[in-house]
Amino acid sequence: MVVRTKPAQFKFTHNNTYTTQTHPTMAAFLNLSTSFFPSPRHHLLPPRTTFLYTTPFSSLPHSFSSSPSRRPRFASTPILSSLKEDLGRVTKVWSDFSSLNYWVVRDYYRLVNSVNALEPHIQGLSDEQLTTKTIEFRHRLKHGETVADIQAEAFAVVREAARRKLGMRHFDVQIIGGAVLRDGSIAEMKTGEGKTLVSTLAAYLNALTGEGVHVVTVNDYLAQRDAEWMGRVHRFLGLSVGLIQRGMKAEERRFNYKCDITYTNNSELGFDYLRDNLSGSSEQLVMRWPKPFNFAIVDEVDSVLIDEGRNPLLISGEASKDAARYPVAAKVAELLVRDLHYTVELKDNSVELTEEGIALAEMALETHDLWDENDPWARFVMNALKAKEFYRRDVQYIVRNGKALIINELTGRVEEKRRWSEGIHQAVEAKEGVKIEADSVVVAQITYQSLFKLYPKLSGMTGTAKTEEKEFLKMFQIPVIEVPTNLPNIRKDLPIQAFATARGKWEHVREEVESMFRQGRPVLVGTTSVENSEYLSSLLREQKVPHNVLNARPKYAAREAETVAQAGRKYAITISTNMAGRGTDIILGGNPKMLAKEIIEDSLLSFLTKEAPDFEVDGEPISQKVLSKIKVGPSSLGLLAKMALMEVRVRAGHIRKQNRLFQSLWRWVSQQSCKSLRSLLMNSLRVTHLVLR
Repeated sequence: MVVRTKPAQFKFTHNNTYTTQTHPTMAAFLNLSTSFFPSPRHHLLPPRTTFLYTTPFSSLPHSFSSSPSRRPRFASTPILSSLKEDLGRVTKVWSDFSSLNYWVVRDYYRLVNSVNALEPHIQGLSDEQLTTKTIEFRHRLKHGETVADIQAEAFAVVREAARRKLGMRHFDVQIIGGAVLRDGSIAEMKTGEGKTLVSTLAAYLNALTGEGVHVVTVNDYLAQRDAEWMGRVHRFLGLSVGLIQRGMKAEERRFNYKCDITYTNNSELGFDYLRDNLSGSSEQLVMRWPKPFNFAIVDEVDSVLIDEGRNPLLISGEASKDAARYPVAAKVAELLVRDLHYTVELKDNSVELTEEGIALAEMALETHDLWDENDPWARFVMNALKAKEFYRRDVQYIVRNGKALIINELTGRVEEKRRWSEGIHQAVEAKEGVKIEADSVVVAQITYQSLFKLYPKLSGMTGTAKTEEKEFLKMFQIPVIEVPTNLPNIRKDLPIQAFATARGKWEHVREEVESMFRQGRPVLVGTTSVENSEYLSSLLREQKVPHNVLNARPKYAAREAETVAQAGRKYAITISTNMAGRGTDIILGGNPKMLAKEIIEDSLLSFLTKEAPDFEVDGEPISQKVLSKIKVGPSSLGLLAKMALMEVRVRAGHIRKQNRLFQSLWRWVSQQSCKSLRSLLMNSLRVTHLVLR
């Protein structure tokens, strides 16, 4: 891009060279500024940018002069627009250059260079030699070396282990992210930059001390996924990996907390801590006492520590036995009319009875005073009104199996063990006509912010931390480091649209979804409640648009893994609450394992016929024969082979037909362009063919 007026006086070209005729100081500054940028950040400037200023800076008009006759003449309006864009890029470079974050990241590149230098040596190690590195590191730590001394080599070992076990190699910027976590800071990494893989670096390094590492996610699904997925790297390197899930018994929890690395979610961690503090003996403790907390990596740290940070975790004990009053109060609340018998304050979720409301309530309850100490009704009536006005079914709670269960509005998930306090939950149960459980009183509570302050060393990952940077520094004294992206970010963020009515908004969403569906583009629609997700689903059903729903209802929640795995497929439309929110990995094109599973099922099972599941081959039960072959391929596909062969057997007349099927399938698989899908299918075919033959 070139702008011309008179004879050229200053020229700036981003091609690793800068030349000037009249302003050597400016040129020297530009050369100096680019020399500080490490090569991985070269994308901050476009590969070819040219500014050609034709008037010496000393003779430029003042502010390009307010006089029309003094303004410089540009070739055309598009050229001026391009000039502004290029100047904007230079401004961004200068902003990065002058920021503290830039210098911190630049310093981390020293570690990256050390890790890269060690990579050829580490790649030459056998699996056994790589595994024994963990023993070597622990030996070195016991004999005086520090974690910082072994950091570069440990990161190189984890990088190589991930390459061998997961087929993924940490990028240089992911090494920086791991170093940020290791230093007890918050790494802000954009969506899709691989935060889950980054956590393996800091988790492994800090686990070498033997004092335990907690990797904290926002729900059970992500904790289980990461423990199974990233746990393969840690187990390969000789570390023990634990998982804490809802419904586990005390013995299981105790065993998993003793592991080198424990994956859990924030609520399970908090309740385990509260229960341990209420336990009557040391045999009932499940955490690592006397030092239950050592180092934590919190995924989606802004959600846990800021959005939910002040929400208390409560353990309640039984209090009053006035359960019979709640249904009566609920009937009275139905009689009372808003703005006539009571007023509502939405700001603090409070209600206040008017004189007319008090009179009507006292008449209905046949009492002379709602606040009578011997016959108190006021608390029950007020709670019934709050349940009526502020607690909506399928928004704040869901009714399942005769119980009113709370929906966490931030995660979209049902929290079965959680109950509202001060009689609110009983009032909701009375409103819905389900069994009313005894009132409760809080016996132990803690907020997430107080809980995570107990860690001597705390780190976190998220894609949106800079906006809360001041609060992180104030509350936890933890800095936020913005990790650069591996490649330039070319995503387009469209502006927010506002609508006069909710119906108009949802009609527009429906039209947009239909448009995307006709193009074959996968669509994920995020909603804030079960109610909204099902309303949009009904609109799409009317138009006969196929889609999946993911919310807290059992029929949808049970298919969560399958729904998420296929949400990125062509023509896939997924309507979800926050269950598919933070941390959910939706792969464009679909999950390769699920695709392979479907192809094998569709192509192979039609040639199999159902028989008794306990027949034998060569004198051995089918289950043993299958289990001995599962190791050949991925575990999920091995389980598919096991399932098929436990329920069906091959007819003798179909053997030759199956051989032809395998040959044709193998040729088709070999032609697939997706390397990961091709590999999974080939492994699956090997498993199935070995077992069937």
